[in-house]
Order: sequence, then C-alpha cells, then structure tokens
Amino acid sequence: MSYIDELIENCRKAKAASPLREFVVEHYDQLGGERAGIYVIEEVGGDPEKTFRAMSDYKRGTQSRACPKLNHPSPVLYVGSSTTGLKSRIKQHVGDGPAGTYALHLKHWFDGKYRIIVRIYDEPAEVLQIIEDALSHDREPAFGKRGGNNKG
Repeated sequence: MSYIDELIENCRKAKAASPLREFVVEHYDQLGGERAGIYVIEEVGGDPEKTFRAMSDYKRGTQSRACPKLNHPSPVLYVGSSTTGLKSRIKQHVGDGPAGTYALHLKHWFDGKYRIIVRIYDEPAEVLQIIEDALSHDREPAFGKRGGNNKG
C-alpha cells in the first residue's frame, strides 16, 4: 500500500473513530495506566489575552523550562495526545514533570482555573494523530504545535 493510500485509509478510520470514554481529569493520578488518548486543556472563566501574555512573558523570561509554541489568545490552552502514557504527559503540563519536556508547566506561571478533558481511544498512533490534528485545527489552541501532521 502506498503512503497516500495508507494516509487516506487512516483518515477514514479517524473520521469513523469514537472515544471509548471521555471524562474531566481532576488530578493526573486518576489516569492510572491509561496509555492512548487525546486531551484538551481549557481555561475556565479567565481572560485569554491575559493568559497569552502571561505565557509569553514566562517563556521569554525562563531558561529552565521548555515551553510550547505561542499561537494566539484562546480559551483552549492546548490540544495533545499520548500513546505511551497519559498520566505522565498530563503531569508534565500541570508542571510536575521534567523541565526539559515541552509542556505548559502550568503551576509555574498560570494562576487561573483550567479543565482537562481526556478522550480514550483504541486506535493506532497514526489514526490518533489525525484525530488530534483535526481537533487542534477546529479548537485553535493558544499554545503548542498544531499536531504532528501539521508541523505548523
């Protein structure tokens, strides 16, 4: 099967895919051994402009933590996925992970409230990436690359 045929087939699978479950994460320990899923981190009741400036200032001023790409103000802070362990990835975004990993590191600069919505899928990594790309395209997050297939 050619690359294009495989990509088209994976897009068909992504379009038909439904999450096995969807839930709001109160603490990353809830995730236990969940490995594959997509997550959306949203600001709750805040000011997207102020939040965007706060991350911009933090990113400009820090040499100690790897921060994501700046996009534009949005109530959706980040859209991401993991195929190797959701708990570890969410822990990084909260700010309890390694400083060198590109993540939001929220507890180090963000004072507002946020919600993390997780969708668990039983799909291969290539299909999960397409689902993430589509969600990122639709939700236009303030921070982070726009999916592994978009690179932009």
